[in-house]
Amino acid sequence: MYNFKIHPLFILLAIFLTIRGQAIFLINSTLVVLLHEMAHARIAYGRGYILNRIVLMPYGAVLYGEEKMRNNDAVAIALAGPLFNIFIAVVFFAAWWLVPGIYVYTDTFVYANLSVALFNLIPIFPLDGSRVVLAAAKNKTKALKLLRVFGVCAAVLLFVFFIFSVFYGINITAGVMAVFLYYGAVSGTKKEMYVHLSECLFGSKNITNGAEKKTVYVSENIKLVKLLKMINPDSVTTFIIVDDSFNVKKTLEENRLEPLLLKYDGGKTVKDVINDILPS
Repeated sequence: MYNFKIHPLFILLAIFLTIRGQAIFLINSTLVVLLHEMAHARIAYGRGYILNRIVLMPYGAVLYGEEKMRNNDAVAIALAGPLFNIFIAVVFFAAWWLVPGIYVYTDTFVYANLSVALFNLIPIFPLDGSRVVLAAAKNKTKALKLLRVFGVCAAVLLFVFFIFSVFYGINITAGVMAVFLYYGAVSGTKKEMYVHLSECLFGSKNITNGAEKKTVYVSENIKLVKLLKMINPDSVTTFIIVDDSFNVKKTLEENRLEPLLLKYDGGKTVKDVINDILPS
């Protein structure tokens, strides 16, 4: 059972597009993104995850639920949406060959499926393609930084295209997607970014041949996100937190860093959250 929500900005966009005579485009696009997210949710359910809250946004739809996933599962779930859209398009292409007369009634729907699929496969954060790259990357932190930079660059290009479109027939989709990509790449999915990094680092330890135990002394003034960069899949890290006089304040095991990152901004210092660090 899915829990559907509609963001107020989606309603405003829907009214605007309807007034402009683009109601058919709106209906087709909404149906396509819902099918896209439901495909994500169905594959997630088959792998033991619950993703059942779908929110219609002005740029598409967002799926919420369990956020932590194993790398292989994350790839399968990320690809499910675009691949299902492509499957739908292929089915209709075949139908056009058999019954050419239905083309005029279904072309917008088919091209919307292809557009959503191909756009989401682009490896820029926060699109589905970025989840695949993150799962495969060895250096998750570096990969995420690059994906975010690509996201910002794509947003700028789309916004420039939107500005030029004002003079030749305004392209609302380009403007909306530019805002979405920029917001997502810069700050809008900050919690999700830490989830991606933490699930890759904490959930993919390579202990088949043993893992090295590391002890790292850090200042209580260090930022949480910098601690995350000191963790890697081939070792288990314990942080010894010290003050300016090198007095030990607390000990933080790497697996207890994860909930701190999800609760607080990564820019917070250890000193800011030290009361939430449980005794080892």
